[in-house]
Amino acid sequence: MRSFLLMSACVFALALLVPPASTAAPTLPDILPVIVDPIAPALTVAPAANSATSAIPIAVPASDVIAAPTFAVAPSSDVAARWAANDALIASGEESRSWTWGPQIFRSAQEAYAEAPGGSRNVWYLDKARMEITNPEADPDESWFVTSGLLVRELISGQIQVGNAAYESRASAEVPIAGDLETPLDQAITYADLKPLASLDNDRRAAVRTEFDTLVDETIGKGGMVSQDQRFHQYEVHLGAYDEVLGHNIPGVFIEALSAEQLLYVAGRPLAEPYWTTVQINHAPKDVLVQAFERRILTFTPTNPEGWRVEWGNVGRQYAQWRYGTAEDGAPFDPSSALDASSTIRKLEELSPEAARIALQRKGLVGAAVLDLKTGQLYSISGTRAFPMYSTAKVPIMIGVLNQAIREQRGIASWEDGLLRAMIQRSDNDAATELIIHIGGAATLNRYLRGIGINNTQIDADNWGESTTTPQDMARLMAKLASCTILNDKLCHYALELMRNVTPGQRWGISAGVPGGVSVAVKNGWYPESAGWTINSIGYIKGTPKRYTIAVYTRPNQSMRYGIDTIEAISMQIYPAMP
Repeated sequence: MRSFLLMSACVFALALLVPPASTAAPTLPDILPVIVDPIAPALTVAPAANSATSAIPIAVPASDVIAAPTFAVAPSSDVAARWAANDALIASGEESRSWTWGPQIFRSAQEAYAEAPGGSRNVWYLDKARMEITNPEADPDESWFVTSGLLVRELISGQIQVGNAAYESRASAEVPIAGDLETPLDQAITYADLKPLASLDNDRRAAVRTEFDTLVDETIGKGGMVSQDQRFHQYEVHLGAYDEVLGHNIPGVFIEALSAEQLLYVAGRPLAEPYWTTVQINHAPKDVLVQAFERRILTFTPTNPEGWRVEWGNVGRQYAQWRYGTAEDGAPFDPSSALDASSTIRKLEELSPEAARIALQRKGLVGAAVLDLKTGQLYSISGTRAFPMYSTAKVPIMIGVLNQAIREQRGIASWEDGLLRAMIQRSDNDAATELIIHIGGAATLNRYLRGIGINNTQIDADNWGESTTTPQDMARLMAKLASCTILNDKLCHYALELMRNVTPGQRWGISAGVPGGVSVAVKNGWYPESAGWTINSIGYIKGTPKRYTIAVYTRPNQSMRYGIDTIEAISMQIYPAMP
């Protein structure tokens, strides 16, 4: 695997722990081989009124139109989770910025791909990209299970990839990469104009220009003509990084706006240098910096409002129309609707009659929820009843800390890592108190939980241990963590590893009945109330092929042991009952 080296004065916190200030320029994560792997779908995005990435109608000669896809496919929970990791907070209104994928899936299909099972793979198109699953038998927890298509490479080269080394040839796309819908093609920069400048065969490499704080002033014209214009120095855009694999510089504005991991996964490697151009936006000329990456077009419009200056081009919509002659096919689909299993809640007894019987016959109150990650099906008994959380509240506190690091575009500091390990692995209460204060208290955490759809959990402002939740909420929260609907891949895996390595004396509960060798991420809570013990256990079980989250809450129990026995008796019935 080749690494994406950044030679820059700009330092990224790419590791989990923030490196010392003297750390040398870091390395972006490895990615799949450069020429292999498109991904699927995009969403229907409504860009800002002054956006440089408005969708553009494309006239495609009938002879160039490839046959329509065989049939549409519904998005899997893994596709929805990948979408939600970037765009759920935009859809909910909590954040105002450019979409990463888009609000809707407007086309889905099975497209030919030689190495996929049966010679075809499922794809989903959104405004900004195409999502795809090439190997449905792979581990869905891996970052590259859902991939993003190499659409820009195909649009520029005219080579539609139908296998790791198989292509269908056509002309490069005469499709504008930015600007108003009605901009005449002879006045717009198209993908075909980028072809003379793009590193399609590991050629046309550029020299490293990051050492001297170089200002970006190169412009692109029709036919790929490049010139320099010092007028663009007014925007003070400097080159910030260099990709040694394909040999191109990356502007600092892109590096600052996007994490290294996101840039690599979402955009791929840069195919060409960044260029300034002037395009019509709302019938008025605007200066826009554009750069072609393998999967995406990135734009920087310095006069746009904050949050909209760096945007992804509408590559998914442009590509679908170029390939099929029309972008949309069928009714649009909201990806968020594939995330919430609340519409398909079933009784726990439908999964395991014995587990339901145990829950009903034990003394005290028992609430349980089990969410099958393969199907999105939620099974529940008293799953909407509110219970005190006690130390299970440490899971949302952990997620809140990790989310804060993402919002601040940094890694986890070493002191945060130490407190997180103490809080999750040893259930240290002082660490939890320090961390919840660090992220702004209960009000901040409650707002975050509402933003990701955890609506029945209330973090107590005075005592986090007395926070309340429902088993269904915690099963859903664990599902979001397990499928990385929240956070990012690296921090999701980090959080789950903390939960997989709790101290041996705290591995009881939902781990019972799970065979050795199956991964168990667990966090328990317990407290001796005046009426009896409250005993809780939540977690994520990852087997082959069984993948599910589970939350069991019990109170009051005549002893701690009685509560643990109740949870473990239920858990022992769940694993064998899962399909």
